[in-house]
Amino acid sequence: MKNSIELEQEILKLRAQKARNLEALKSDMSKAYEAFKPSSIANRIFVDLKEEPKLKNNTLQALTSLAVGYVSKRLIVGKSNTFLKSIMGYLVQIGATKIVSNQIITETNNHNNNK
Repeated sequence: MKNSIELEQEILKLRAQKARNLEALKSDMSKAYEAFKPSSIANRIFVDLKEEPKLKNNTLQALTSLAVGYVSKRLIVGKSNTFLKSIMGYLVQIGATKIVSNQIITETNNHNNNK
């Protein structure tokens, strides 16, 4: 009889532990869901950009080079429906982006060396 009572008590303890674990899991899932919402990700990015000047500068440089690449593609190729022109446009975009990016990096390094 004693074993049966002890067994019942252990079962109750395990059920209580299972309930606590389930609540902890639900809480963790809720936190993870909130952390991966697009608005939360965007907020963290903007906070990081605001707090890190070097990161802010790198991001602006990357956006500038991408924008120049895109604009150069549009100016040279335009809106194309042919496969060859599309490929040529992407090559122009990649080339222009790389050139602008390298130029920005060179200017940044020269500016930092002059300090």
